[in-house]
Amino acid sequence: MSVENLAKVTIFLSSREHATPNREVRTEFLGTHAPALTVIIAGIFDPRWLLEIEAYAVA
Repeated sequence: MSVENLAKVTIFLSSREHATPNREVRTEFLGTHAPALTVIIAGIFDPRWLLEIEAYAVA
C-alpha cells in the first residue's frame, strides 16, 4: 500500500502551535492526495508527544 490508499486520516495535536508545521509536513507527504481529514487539538496522554495520527487505508 502507499499514500494513495489512505482514505481517512485523523490527527490529534497536543497544541494549536503545531497546526502550521503539521500542515506543511502533511502536504509534503501526501502531495496532491486528499483523504478525508480531521485535525483535533487534544490533551495527549504523554506530554512529550506532539501529535498522534490515526489513519485508515483501503486496498
